[in-house]
Amino acid sequence: MKERTLSEHRREQPQRRTQLIDLTRPLTPETVYALFGDLVADEQSYFRQIRISTAVDFTTANATSCLLSIPDHVGTHMDVPVHTVEGGYALEGADISRLFGSAVVLDLDKEGADYAYTAEDLEAATPTVEAGDIVLIYSGFRDARLAERMRQTYFTTEAAEWLVERRVHALGIEPCSPDHVHEGLFVHGWGDPANRPAWPIHRILLSNDVYIVEGLTNLDHIKGRRVNFAALPLLVPGLSGSPVRAVAWVDPIDAEPVRA
Repeated sequence: MKERTLSEHRREQPQRRTQLIDLTRPLTPETVYALFGDLVADEQSYFRQIRISTAVDFTTANATSCLLSIPDHVGTHMDVPVHTVEGGYALEGADISRLFGSAVVLDLDKEGADYAYTAEDLEAATPTVEAGDIVLIYSGFRDARLAERMRQTYFTTEAAEWLVERRVHALGIEPCSPDHVHEGLFVHGWGDPANRPAWPIHRILLSNDVYIVEGLTNLDHIKGRRVNFAALPLLVPGLSGSPVRAVAWVDPIDAEPVRA
């Protein structure tokens, strides 16, 4: 009897395909409006300065090449310490191993309302957060329109300290900030350098190397599950953050169908 080759044996095995879930918003003005609402009503807003142009194309050359100019905190992106921590390190200092690995997707749906997550909320959620985890929060964020106020979930200082105490590697959220942006700007005046310290949730997390990934989408497909996650930034020295391509996947042996 002829022995089967290794390749023949592999062909006979059930094929387990890893399903990749894209958690990334496109880099477009529409994404900016969805995440910020009337906070970016001014056309000169930092977040609206997305510029794409064609340098050469097939009418003038034998290739197409483009020029891209974007803010470093736009779309689905990550923050590094220098963003809100004076003297903190810039993008080239980021330990990208903290943005790749096992993640828990906590189902903390607040149906698009303003809500401050507490340490008790995080403690009660499942799956259980373990040291070294990346924590993703499904909040039920609802896209804003340019002429309306954006509503968001955010974190109390106790909740941020809870994440640091659990030694998590990163926090991923749907809104544009783990701090309440509207209150920060219009109640506390944190846009003014005279009002320091500012953005306390950013500072607690980033000063402890808990990176923040903001503007995630499609978390409803994987809420309440433990998954693999990656959100890797560009390597542009000097930046305070970077757009990322955020994805999640489940190991084939553990896979259940993911809702499309």
